[in-house]
Amino acid sequence: MKKLVSLLSVALLAALFSTKTQAQFLGTFSIEQVIGLPDTLNANSTYSFAFQVRNVGNTLYSGSINFDFYVDSMTPGTSQSFGANQVGGFTPGDSAIVPVTYNFSINNSTFNIGDNVVVVWPRAINPNSAADSLTFHVFIANLNSVDESDKTADLKIFPIPAKDFVSFTSQKNRIEEVKLYDMSGHLVLQSKEHLKIFTGHLTEGVYIAEAHFADGIISRRKIIAGRN
Repeated sequence: MKKLVSLLSVALLAALFSTKTQAQFLGTFSIEQVIGLPDTLNANSTYSFAFQVRNVGNTLYSGSINFDFYVDSMTPGTSQSFGANQVGGFTPGDSAIVPVTYNFSINNSTFNIGDNVVVVWPRAINPNSAADSLTFHVFIANLNSVDESDKTADLKIFPIPAKDFVSFTSQKNRIEEVKLYDMSGHLVLQSKEHLKIFTGHLTEGVYIAEAHFADGIISRRKIIAGRN
């Protein structure tokens, strides 16, 4: 899965958020991209990444910016924040790369296991203003709690260790997609067409093999893959 990054209109944000945030959109900032955020994140882990922000207003700005965000699983009208960061001063038309650090915790008010659509918009601390938003997708994987005795599907993965390739088979269920993650939660291999994928270019180590079945079941196994 690749990140989908696009600018949203003020009208869309007005529909998504309460009148409290709607009144803040004064056309001062625009988020252009998210930098350094992996496609797949491990649940309850902290990641450092960055937003590229452009001053689209007509005045100099100097100070800090909050990155408020809304996740598709959150209660409408609520929001969270990636926190304030000092960005210094930049003139109209200038852009700044602002680093942020955030723990992607799993709870009822933020992220869920699986694909999460995130809408982020910048908010200047002083003056309190913002502009267009950015959306991106993150996939939250709960790799620390892989069920080694998963009996929900008769998944077979071979050979182990998978030095040159790994194959996925099932007698009772059709496999639609296979994925391989490293232990930090990064997606390293993915295939929807072939159930035998090449692993010879990987560094030998422990990986999470994941199979997506036609009936919606997702089965995971820890495997040894790659070469020295």
